[in-house]
Amino acid sequence: MSDYGREVVGEIMEVLAKEEVVTIRVMGCNSEVIRLGAKRIFEGVNFEKLNEDVANYADILVIIEGGKKSGTLLLASKFVEKGKYVYCVPGRIVDEGSYATNWLIKQGAIPLVEMNDLTEVLQ
Repeated sequence: MSDYGREVVGEIMEVLAKEEVVTIRVMGCNSEVIRLGAKRIFEGVNFEKLNEDVANYADILVIIEGGKKSGTLLLASKFVEKGKYVYCVPGRIVDEGSYATNWLIKQGAIPLVEMNDLTEVLQ
């Protein structure tokens, strides 16, 4: 995760402090979200099942960073299939870690440009 990603995670976790934030723990990913207080952590080795379980459980998905081969692309597709919100933090187009979020925004994901965007959908 980049410094930018860490900063955004910190801000999101502050805004969502009263919400049940969930995440997936896979190969060290999302450790910052876990450290900052995720209330439910999905784990396992079957990524298809993990993605399905999270998409069934959570109401919205927020993607902060991800490369071209990021598993977040598969997770986002599960949320879209279920008609749920997918938010993505825009990133610099020259950063590999911004590929997934920028591509998903291009495909129709909601750009997360203000933290109020999240709180409005949760009300």
